[in-house]
Parts: sequence; structure tokens; C-alpha cells
Amino acid sequence: MKYFRKYLCGVLAALLALCCAAQASDVKVNSGSARFYSEKSTSSSSVSLEKGTTLSLKDTSGDWAKVSYRGVTGYVPLKYLNSEQRYSAYISKDTYIYKSASSSSERASVGVNTKVYVVGVSGDYLRVQNASGSATGYVPASCVSRDRSSESASGGKSWKSKVVRLDWFKGGSSVLHTGSYGYIYDIDKGITVRIKRMGGHNHADVEPATASDTAKLKKMAGGSFSWDCIPVILYAGGKYVACSINTKPHGDQTITSNGYDGQFCLHMVNSLTHGSESVNEEHQSAINKAYNWAH
Repeated sequence: MKYFRKYLCGVLAALLALCCAAQASDVKVNSGSARFYSEKSTSSSSVSLEKGTTLSLKDTSGDWAKVSYRGVTGYVPLKYLNSEQRYSAYISKDTYIYKSASSSSERASVGVNTKVYVVGVSGDYLRVQNASGSATGYVPASCVSRDRSSESASGGKSWKSKVVRLDWFKGGSSVLHTGSYGYIYDIDKGITVRIKRMGGHNHADVEPATASDTAKLKKMAGGSFSWDCIPVILYAGGKYVACSINTKPHGDQTITSNGYDGQFCLHMVNSLTHGSESVNEEHQSAINKAYNWAH
């Protein structure tokens, strides 16, 4: 190990004396506290890194980045690196994408194998963008990988086996918290709509997240919003839940830019309707249909 340390010190000395042009996968050290380790362990041999040092990013694993310079490979904690240019990656497990680098900030569910572009690092989070660059958020570094997972989150059989029926009053209401975002999947048309829960006590009152989601919801409804029940799978909070919705806009609206004048209802097992506060058998039948489709 001492030979590695001696050799590495020499290479890093040369590195600090050069001005290197950043490549597509280059990263820069963002702190004077960063160290370059021989293994993915802070107890392994290491040398200090000067802030601004440019390294070549080879891979990420958990909270660590595998980096190299002129054939020397080592590891640096991700929180000490910022990317020079964005690189493509995939969500490696069900998690959330946050508005800021904090688990207490506004969040939305994001599924396995969602493609993102990593554009930076903030503490234990990676700053990511969607393909068009129109949306940016933060994902825990341990939930991002350069490679696709063998588990699909977009209609594959692996997540279908996870679909459950939940009683609304026995844990179901906490799957999608008020103010949080999730997704509903139409089992008949294969359409996915991003939604936001804006309230609801006896069931969830939700809205399409964007105007694009409103257009997809209308397609779900066959071109015209109605009170008809549609069996769907809710994905939120890392869970897949058999649910039922109607699409008729009614009541309050909190997202004024989505082109949807109001809210619509999302039901789970034993949830109650507006007004009559009774269990609607058509919704319950649709919930069972969604569950049986998955199993």
C-alpha cells in the first residue's frame, strides 16, 4: 500500500501542475477537504486533493465515485465532486427526486431505470435533469447508476408482482402525502400520468401535474372527462397500489398551469365518496380489476 501512496503522490503532483481540458465525463473537486482513496473506504491509503483538481469519472457506486488520472484509479466521495458536463445515468431503485438537496424538500416518486442526466453533486445528492433539460432535481447518490437495473419500472412483470391492495384507512392514505407527487398507470391503455395530491380525507383528491399530464388524462378518459371509474396502478412512496379514479374535474385547483379546472378522485380499498361518505362499489370493482391485472 505504501508503494501505491508514493506513486499516487507523484501523479497528483503532476496533475496539480497541469491545466487539463475537461472531457465529457470529467469532474472537479469542489472542496479542499477532499481526499483520493485507494479503495472505497476512508480507512484506505489516501492523499489530499486540491480544490479545482480535474479527474476523469469512471463510475459511481453508492456515495463513491471511481475516478482516474493517467492510468491511476482511485475513489473520491461523491459529495466532493462536481461534474464538468452532464452524463447519462439511471435510477437504480425506487426513490424520490427532491426539489433541493434535502429529504425535507418537495418531492416526487421516481422509478427504477428512469433515465436522467447527472449535472452536479450536492452533499449526498446528485443534481439531475431530464433528457430535455427542462426539469432539474436532486436524487440520493446511492440510487443512481451508470447501468440499467435488471428490474424494470415501466410496465415490466417485475413491478407488477409488487402491486398490492391497501385499505385507505389502514395505511393507504399515507402512500401519497398531501403536496407530494406520484404516478398513475392506466392498465387498459398503458398511459402514465404524473399527479399531485392536493388534499382529501376519505380518499385522495389529486390533480394532473402539468398540462401534458392533463392531455394524457383526457386520453385515458377516451377524449372526454367523466365520472366513469378507471382501474389504475398508483406508484408513490416506493409502493404500487391498485386504485380507481374518475376524471371529472371538480372542486378546488392548486396547479393553475395544468389546464385542468379542479381535482379528480383517487380511491383505494374501503375509501369513501364525497357527500354520501359511502364505499362506492364501482370504484371497488375497478380496484380489484387493477389488482387482478397485475397478478
